[in-house]
Amino acid sequence: MSDPRDTVIAAKSGAALTMRAGETLRVTDLEGHQVADLVCINEHDHAEQFSAAKTRLNVFKTRISTGDRLFSNRSAVMFTIGKDTVGVHDLLFASCNRWLYANVFDRPGNTGCLEILRDALAPYGISEDAVPDPFNLFMHTAVDAENNLSIKLPESNAGDYVELTAEMDCLVAVTSCPDECSDCNGGQTTPVELKIVTAQSE
Repeated sequence: MSDPRDTVIAAKSGAALTMRAGETLRVTDLEGHQVADLVCINEHDHAEQFSAAKTRLNVFKTRISTGDRLFSNRSAVMFTIGKDTVGVHDLLFASCNRWLYANVFDRPGNTGCLEILRDALAPYGISEDAVPDPFNLFMHTAVDAENNLSIKLPESNAGDYVELTAEMDCLVAVTSCPDECSDCNGGQTTPVELKIVTAQSE
């Protein structure tokens, strides 16, 4: 029987779910080249949240994959990455948002991942200001010799996925990134799938 939390996130939308410690979430890029912003918050203490900065510091690298851990703002382990068929994800960029679209991409009125995450987490009492910076699954970024950031076409293809095992009870929110202004999603947006996986379901 499938877990009732299993869902397909439509393009330009998001979803939130609760996870128990020990459960594993698989995030699948269903059609390829689609970024998914992921954030997590301690279910029992919302002041403890995923921290991209603490994760970079504690693993001492800017790109993480199988075997690496996601840390909270208190340096507690929130998730461990298991199977990862891509290995290229981003820990540098904040979520896209209305300000970015209006002031950088000249697309006023466009909704970004920040607003999508806010709406997904609102039923749990999480405000926009409390949404942490994300772990950007499948997002391909780089820093050049002049220290300029760039966004490249994701290396994920249809069916690629990453699995993350919760190390504490968490609220998790994931988006199908709505960016059609850069190479972030290859110029179009497509669905992503969330699935709680077990040894029996694989």
